[in-house]
Amino acid sequence: MIIRATYKLLSVSRISPVKSDSLIADSFPGEWYANLLSTGRVGKPAIHFLHYPTMITIIYIGKSLKQGVAVLPERASALLKRNGFSSMTDRYQLCSNPEIFATNNRFVLGNMNQMKFLIEDMLAETYELSENNIARIEDFMLEYLVGGMIAGKKNYVSPMEILKSKT
Repeated sequence: MIIRATYKLLSVSRISPVKSDSLIADSFPGEWYANLLSTGRVGKPAIHFLHYPTMITIIYIGKSLKQGVAVLPERASALLKRNGFSSMTDRYQLCSNPEIFATNNRFVLGNMNQMKFLIEDMLAETYELSENNIARIEDFMLEYLVGGMIAGKKNYVSPMEILKSKT
């Protein structure tokens, strides 16, 4: 499992950035991008994991990338199962050893930054940062429209549409 974290998240997690310029094709297992988010609560940051190429969102409350990566397989499996894509779980290779690198894809980072504003707003409006509320936000993000060259399309496409096309 390849994790590409922003420099800010790497420095907060006290992990020295390692560059890897290898590009992943638009196929599985893909790679996960990670960015630090604000929850609107003092001392309660969150990590946003975004899978490329399916663009699914996983949110982990905390600032430790290592702990977030440890929880990622369970949360991603739960997201896929909740939304009827449990048969795809093995294709993500979530149980493989994680390799952490610095980010290298400006397109994915641009989409992540757009998502960041919406997710931070939803986290700030959420009364309690419970597992159910986080799952609700993750499910909502499956309908988020992503623009650009995702899944070989120039138009906008949602992560749900991408998942349906890959089943």
